[in-house]
Amino acid sequence: MSASRRITLAVAFSWLSRAVTILANLFLLPILFRFMGKEALGLWFLLGNSQAFLGLLDMGIAPTLMRHIALAKGKSGADPGVELTEESKQQIGDLVVTGRIILQWLAVALFFIAWASGYGLIGQLELKDVSPQTVFWAWTLMCLGYAVGVWVSYLDCWLAGIGYVGWNSLIMTVVSLLTILTSLGAVLLGGGLLMLAVISVVSGLSQRFAILGFIRWRTPEVLSLPGKWNAELAKAMVKPSLYCWLTSLGMFLILKTDQYFIALVSGTQAIPSYNAAYQLVSNLRNIAISFTLASSTFLSQMWQAGELNKINRLVIRNCNLGLIIMGCGVSFLLVAGKEVTDLWLGEDVFIGYQVLLTFCIMFTFEVQNVCLMYSARATENEEYALPSLGAGVLNIIFTMILIKPLGLWGVAMGTLLGQMLTINWYAVYKPLLRLKLYFIDYIEQVLLVWLSSLIFSLLTSLMIKYYLLTSQYNNPWIIVITTATNCGLIFCITLWSMVLSKEQKDKISRRIKQFFRMI
Repeated sequence: MSASRRITLAVAFSWLSRAVTILANLFLLPILFRFMGKEALGLWFLLGNSQAFLGLLDMGIAPTLMRHIALAKGKSGADPGVELTEESKQQIGDLVVTGRIILQWLAVALFFIAWASGYGLIGQLELKDVSPQTVFWAWTLMCLGYAVGVWVSYLDCWLAGIGYVGWNSLIMTVVSLLTILTSLGAVLLGGGLLMLAVISVVSGLSQRFAILGFIRWRTPEVLSLPGKWNAELAKAMVKPSLYCWLTSLGMFLILKTDQYFIALVSGTQAIPSYNAAYQLVSNLRNIAISFTLASSTFLSQMWQAGELNKINRLVIRNCNLGLIIMGCGVSFLLVAGKEVTDLWLGEDVFIGYQVLLTFCIMFTFEVQNVCLMYSARATENEEYALPSLGAGVLNIIFTMILIKPLGLWGVAMGTLLGQMLTINWYAVYKPLLRLKLYFIDYIEQVLLVWLSSLIFSLLTSLMIKYYLLTSQYNNPWIIVITTATNCGLIFCITLWSMVLSKEQKDKISRRIKQFFRMI
């Protein structure tokens, strides 16, 4: 199977996972809002958000290990189906064993560090309805589960590094669906914070062991690759892992600290509304970056094989797809965001268009950052730690200044300003330099396409909503459906007219004709 097909398959699995999660949450979140108190629900969001903090404690080993496995395979050639040379087999085997040993010891340290830091935060919260003991035990369980998850995360690296991207998303989809259904039952039966923590731990462990089962079923030969501890390979992972960890730390300070400030200043009761708006745009962002994340392994293999032209074509395509999705998706949210939230969670949850617009701008920049920065990082270019940390520090400073006079909007603005002054421009400059892409070409082929999709979809959606509001069709469901349809059509038109090549259009046309002949 070619790299393009594997990327498409991985994206399909990723989107399926995201769609299942979104649809399941359409049922789960309203039940959580109705059957759990605001304080308990805010604590659950806070603890769930803290898993991003736990993710920092792998010290960047896992993504570096995956990239090095992909680079080792790339020594045999850029074709995903290439037969591995003996050199590649030996290096991949040594990397897997070395990475597994490092992650085992790291998991033990992670548990104690995470537990102690979480205990300190819990002690600072002013709780009224939920006992500190309940929060403490919930956090302990989550730390234990995550530590074991880190212990066996080498399996994810192994699977993705050799080219089987996307399959972990499919496994996650099944496990997530079962998790959400179990959580629904637990909440309806009166289960609270502690029960949800237990379900979360079991879910994470199930996903990891399901991946091991998939490896044994789909590619049992990789389990027989020779491997041993290799000090040289371990040493080679230290520097890029450290830079990767510092970059991740900066991203955590940028995107995952808002809820801590809200909890300490305004109380956990203010978190659900903020989190609901954040999730709307964050889900759109996750869909938009799917192509880039699925391409990372193949970009590493192409770089190792010296296929720079293929890399550049793939990066431009990923940027186009990601930003067009954001352009049309942002238009939909800015026009129908209130109606979506009202239908989803109730009429008193929507946080306002000020905060939503700030999130939309912030995540549009974030998608561009990921599309370019992750592509460059796939080539072992880990030079984003300082601007990422700078953005995180500025975010904290701006948030502390703005949260009292501007409230929740000040929290969102602090994040946006911190990024715009640092990582947002560096994450464009450095990757284009690394990948030898001209900025003027990037403007013409990517930014102008994104801008046209944004303006056209936003203006037409506003006109449609104005007509509906002044007619007899002034209904939230009609507004949401018509706006979504309009933005979806403009996405397809933009993709067809400004992105796809003649060869790709002909291929799609043939597939459509074959489909209609079959039915």
